[in-house]
Amino acid sequence: MKQPTMLQRSIIALLAVLGAFALSHPAAAQVDTHAAVKRYNRIAKGSNVDEWHKRIFDDDVKTRLEAVESLGDAGGEEAVKPLLDATSDPDPRVRAKAIDYLGMIGNREATPLLSQYLFLNDVDTPSKHRILVALGRIRDPRSVSALTLFTQKTEDVKLRCAALHALGEVGHPAATPLVEQYAKATDGDQQVARIASDALGKIERRAAEVHNQQPTIIELEKILRPPAPPRK
Repeated sequence: MKQPTMLQRSIIALLAVLGAFALSHPAAAQVDTHAAVKRYNRIAKGSNVDEWHKRIFDDDVKTRLEAVESLGDAGGEEAVKPLLDATSDPDPRVRAKAIDYLGMIGNREATPLLSQYLFLNDVDTPSKHRILVALGRIRDPRSVSALTLFTQKTEDVKLRCAALHALGEVGHPAATPLVEQYAKATDGDQQVARIASDALGKIERRAAEVHNQQPTIIELEKILRPPAPPRK
């Protein structure tokens, strides 16, 4: 029989103490329930990014899943590297959660690795679909080249649609020629053409927004004008 780990023994001991306390002090036990749960979570799930990162490599898949959830809920730049490590987990549930959280966090540090995964044969189709959604959420212009190449190379219509949608979400004009080609195609899949047309509209609207945000010549002169000398 497999012996319990140090962490499991600590949790069992804590639960035993809490149980004995609840029996002898029922009123106080009700008051301290929330504190006890928080303490349990700190011991069982860790309390900071470094601890969660270590648990990404634990043998127990449940521990790894909890670590990914904790990292994703915490968010922020510090969580990106551990979540990227989790994208290569052998369990598809861990990989899926890590990819989804990277998309929700939206940090562009995730772009290169996620883009690479699109072209690896051992990355399954559901994971590639999640990666495309994540890249669309991250909206990093650096992903455009990978997305356009993937759109052309993939033979999976659903993945092509997801890639076109992602290009629309990124909204960079560099994708316009390819997206326009699929939007205007009359001999291809109509769903692909419809999604490409939607993506093209998003790219054009994004370009118009950026253009409207450009400062006028007068505003540029004010920005570049040297500061006035201090009054004596």
